[in-house]
Amino acid sequence: MQMPGQEDNMLIQETLKGNSYAYAELLDRYERRVYNFVYYILKHREEAEETVQDTFVNAYRSLKSFRAEARFSTWLLRIAYNNAYTRLRKRKLTVVDVEVNGVHQSIPGVNNIGEETDRQDVRTLLTLAMQALSEDEQTLVTLYYYNEQTIKEICEITGKHVSNVKVMLHRSRQKMLQKLNEVGIKEWTI
Repeated sequence: MQMPGQEDNMLIQETLKGNSYAYAELLDRYERRVYNFVYYILKHREEAEETVQDTFVNAYRSLKSFRAEARFSTWLLRIAYNNAYTRLRKRKLTVVDVEVNGVHQSIPGVNNIGEETDRQDVRTLLTLAMQALSEDEQTLVTLYYYNEQTIKEICEITGKHVSNVKVMLHRSRQKMLQKLNEVGIKEWTI
């Protein structure tokens, strides 16, 4: 059985040989993850969709420069990160609205909401908690908890230092907990 990174590398090699089906497989494999990530940054469906397209076009054009030192997903999310923040700078607006719809089915860290609480209530609470965070903090939380990137991979994607990422994640959790405490959620562990 091959590891996902090895499968990605094989698909990349096939794409470089001209096999368009191999790149389509990579696109299918990562499109949802890239979309969720850029949507958290941009908070706008159409812009997120355009950014995903731009990301995959840029990745395809730069595929020859991909070195397997990092996972393909990390490299791809770095391109998506740059594209999304370029779009934000062009927009020159402060992003306020945060939505959680369409992301992972499991919600890490919330443990006292109760079995009867439906998924939408949890999403609403997490949306509220995420609003307490800056754009940078939202990006890090999204990468770490929703995209399940490691601290090292987050550093590669964002260009931040390990200690900076760890501190920002810690402070983000504290801010989110404070916001959840305001609405009566007292336990929250990650």
